[in-house]
Amino acid sequence: MCSAGRVAAVPAVLLLSLALGACRSPVPSFEPLPADDPRPQRFLAAWKSDGERRHSLRGRARLSVEGPALRLRGKQVVLVQRPDQLRVEVQGLFGQTLAVLVIAGPDYAFLQAGQGPAQGGRVTPGLLRELAGIDLDPEDVIAVLLGIPAPAPPLGLVAAAANAAGDVRVDLGDASGRVVRRIRFDFQGRVVRVEELGDAGSPAWSVDYGAFAAVGGADFPHHLVLVTGDETRAAVELRDLELNADLPPDWFRLPGSAGPGSPAVRPPGN
Repeated sequence: MCSAGRVAAVPAVLLLSLALGACRSPVPSFEPLPADDPRPQRFLAAWKSDGERRHSLRGRARLSVEGPALRLRGKQVVLVQRPDQLRVEVQGLFGQTLAVLVIAGPDYAFLQAGQGPAQGGRVTPGLLRELAGIDLDPEDVIAVLLGIPAPAPPLGLVAAAANAAGDVRVDLGDASGRVVRRIRFDFQGRVVRVEELGDAGSPAWSVDYGAFAAVGGADFPHHLVLVTGDETRAAVELRDLELNADLPPDWFRLPGSAGPGSPAVRPPGN
């Protein structure tokens, strides 16, 4: 954060960090799996299939963020629509809207109650890092919230391992064989951890999923924890979720002259 204006914007955007809160118990050590073990490919295929079916989410979140220079807690309304639409509302003690952040394709806007016109413009690769200290692109944030931060198609299976608890860990690499993503499934095949690895092999970011419960016929995580490379940690408890809800395009309309509490900007029912 480089200015007082940016600091004021932090609470709204950090809910973006979206993410997350559930601490998992220590994981037993992993041992390599034989090449003919069917679980890695079966779990990856099921995850891909789930991802193809998940296109939107609407819900409420309680957020806790801790980082080198900030500590925040609050509640939000979150709406996401693949591939690139995101709306986050920061709410006050009595449910009033304090701020709104909207990302719609290549554009974004941020509107804070009582602070004049919205700020906004084109989404840049460092937008969320600049606004919130979270070094993720909006598309990654949306995928993380939907529980499907899946690998890009060029990534292939490099190695697989399992532990005594039945967890299966897979390493996915690029054409050179460098491991780029590490994914851990529990014994039921649910994704409980995803790591994006940097050039040196250390996590650029990681997300842990927990507290699974049925939502629209899917076993969906309600607690998530996102940790970025600078050790910023965002924990979120999700509730009142709708998965694959029909979200009208107007709900992702960028705020203009209207205030964040107006019917033209705020989704009905929140």
